[in-house]
Amino acid sequence: MASEPKQDTRVLKPLGLRAREFAKFRAPRFDEVAIAVVNEDSASYPVSVNATAKDETTVIEAPGEDKCIRIKILMVNNVGADQRVVSFQEGTTGIGKFKNSMPQYGSMWNLNLIGAYWILAPNTTLEVNLDDIGSVNVQVGYDIVKGIPTKELTDTLTISETLETELT
Repeated sequence: MASEPKQDTRVLKPLGLRAREFAKFRAPRFDEVAIAVVNEDSASYPVSVNATAKDETTVIEAPGEDKCIRIKILMVNNVGADQRVVSFQEGTTGIGKFKNSMPQYGSMWNLNLIGAYWILAPNTTLEVNLDDIGSVNVQVGYDIVKGIPTKELTDTLTISETLETELT
């Protein structure tokens, strides 16, 4: 009995400039190597903090002059025995955002901001607030972007007027 020739069943991969585009939409198989992976051409850094104190706990330090923190994903997990109210704010003087009440022991919520990022003010920290002492894990996916300069009004104009009343 003659054996039939083995047929090559592998997918033909494009070469050159089209190879990167092809690789973005297809995961490699066990015997292949990924050519390129693109995620908006910027890195996403994860950070994890366990907040236990009442009020503010710093999650991400200020990135430096003319740089901003761009939040992509927020994940919060209450691992304590009590219900906690959790919120986030930019800097120590910001207004609380994304406030949520979390039942005890393992309650979790995720906030996906991809496509509508939360960009903090230049050189500002990200803080998490707890309503009381507890144990809450916070995970954040973020990157650092160049800050957009904010224009300040520098001209001043004093306006004064005098009122005269005539009684007749």
